Amino acid sequence: MTSDHLIIDAPREGVVVIRLNRPAKLNALSCDFMDELTGALRGLATSATTRSVVITGEGRAFCAGGDLDDLYPRLSGAGVNAARLYMRGFHQVIESVRELPAPVVAAVNGACAGAGISLALACDLVVASESAAFHPSFTRAGLVPDLGALHFWPKLLGPHRAKELAFLAKPMSAADALHAGLINRVVPEGTSLEAAVELAAELAGGPAAALQMIKSVINASDEAALDGVLRLESFAQAMAFYTGEVDEGVAAFHERRAPRFTGAPAEAV
Repeated sequence: MTSDHLIIDAPREGVVVIRLNRPAKLNALSCDFMDELTGALRGLATSATTRSVVITGEGRAFCAGGDLDDLYPRLSGAGVNAARLYMRGFHQVIESVRELPAPVVAAVNGACAGAGISLALACDLVVASESAAFHPSFTRAGLVPDLGALHFWPKLLGPHRAKELAFLAKPMSAADALHAGLINRVVPEGTSLEAAVELAAELAGGPAAALQMIKSVINASDEAALDGVLRLESFAQAMAFYTGEVDEGVAAFHERRAPRFTGAPAEAV
């Protein structure tokens, strides 16, 4: 199955591969793209033949995060309340990964930035190629980590390392991400999809009901915490679009230069 932004391979022994298919944009997430991915995942949730799922990116990136060319005009001109509702809508893509009964494996090839990290970490297991790099790039655009980043990062890294990642936005190599506990495996270059499919096939051959219940129980243990963070993120991100700093961040992104932030701190959210 092929759509505007996705290639979904026919199931093989219960394994479904979803390929994010905007390679020219490094698979950046636009509004339509997120809606499409959410719909595909929710469709698989009711599929009797789906026993495990792999998500990967076409081209040289897993996912470059939010597509600022699409999101910035929408959110910066929407007003805070409307921007917050947009953000709550975007959260459905993360929720659909976690609510899918079957285990989901992320195969991270190349760059994984911003909300792309959130998408990968929402999966149950993460396999990355040796050259994969995780770019927590939100603050470089004057934005707040979102799509659950401020839940996943502290949980996996601890609060101090999560703050360092969020504040400084410095890239993390696959090896460092493995050492830090963000991901499960690092595999040789060019084999991330193959390794993820092999892992997903092993899961597909396991006891489906037991795996589903394990996933449900583990996710339920922090469901309220994630939902609370998503709500706070939606407010913080909506406010970030009205500080003026995001204008400089997006301009710097397009001009391929370092941003020059001069704004005063916002009131605490």
